[in-house]
Amino acid sequence: MQPTPDNAISLYGLTTLIRRTIDQGLPNAYIVIAEIHSLSVNRSGHAYLDLVEKSEGGDQIIAQARATIWASQFRMIKAYFESTTGRQLQTGIKIMVKAKVTFHEIYGLSLNITDILPEYTAGEIAMQRQRTINQLKADGIFDMNKGLSLPRLVQRIAVISSATAAGFGDFAKQLHGNQYGYKFATTLFEASVQGDGAASSIIQQLDAIAELRSQYDCVVIIRGGGSKTDLACFDQLSICQHICQFPLPVITGIGHDRDESIADLVANTPLKTPTAVAQYLIDRAHGCDMAVDAKAAAIMRKVSMTMAGKVAYIDRAWDRIISRIKNRLVRADARLKMAEARIEASSPDKILRRGYTYVTIDGKPLTSAAQLEKGQKITTIFRDGSATSTVEDITITSK
Repeated sequence: MQPTPDNAISLYGLTTLIRRTIDQGLPNAYIVIAEIHSLSVNRSGHAYLDLVEKSEGGDQIIAQARATIWASQFRMIKAYFESTTGRQLQTGIKIMVKAKVTFHEIYGLSLNITDILPEYTAGEIAMQRQRTINQLKADGIFDMNKGLSLPRLVQRIAVISSATAAGFGDFAKQLHGNQYGYKFATTLFEASVQGDGAASSIIQQLDAIAELRSQYDCVVIIRGGGSKTDLACFDQLSICQHICQFPLPVITGIGHDRDESIADLVANTPLKTPTAVAQYLIDRAHGCDMAVDAKAAAIMRKVSMTMAGKVAYIDRAWDRIISRIKNRLVRADARLKMAEARIEASSPDKILRRGYTYVTIDGKPLTSAAQLEKGQKITTIFRDGSATSTVEDITITSK
């Protein structure tokens, strides 16, 4: 049959036929598993999604469909999903939905989602989390950052956070206003720490710090507020690989109490909140301060004991010196007295008293007969007087 206007169907007629056929042929709702490729919410509160399925083990899209969630249901579905999974309803996650296939003459084929089953996504997130952990361990890098030694005194700190985040403000206030007056040098490397671009933003700043690593003792990653559903980036393989292999110790203060992210698991020192990080650094500095004081006190005790020993030694040595001097003085005094006695015994007066005399010529003592000449006058000195005589004869008995 040749096509003619009489046997042709209008576009509206065809699209109406498609809609009726779908309504009749697919009357029920279906449970569908897909990945959110895009998600937007208009001012009326309606959510519009693009759902995709990718090839196994790859990123090739093998199926795609548009979907809607009407505002009356979206608020409840989103709140329940996020409270159950601890994750935001956002692009890149896999979901299990209850949906009815619909067709509109103008807007075409779409899925009308009436429910999202969060248990599936929670399980998928848990499996993906475990796959990431297994990958890090298989690569041999899971514990690398934990193996780095954090200096006892941490003062030069590179901080990755949002400048306007309440968490960063709390950290800075706690750290710089510490009760001990300790000084810390902090440098902010501003990054987005939640949302879709967080991982790449944090990685960029980690790379920047790595170039300047000699200037810092450690890196602190602080999550600047937000809900618990914003933690997804800290489970991503890329950011965790960077933390594992970072050349400086990484301290995390992501701000959550219930769950640990993989970033926490691989970081050198994971802490719960930004203020907990600040207090940890303060306590560490105080511990170092106390250790220095204790060491100084021990040194002073050692010096005191050594000085006391030296003083005692000097006192004993001085006592020995004084004793020796005294002994020498006693012996010298004895020798002096003996000399005095000998001198006293040899004095002319003592000799004359024993009956001896001595002869002088012109007042000078005569010591030899050879000094005499006949006719000389000599004086003989006695104990009690003297006598003058003239030499008449000289006899020399020996030379």
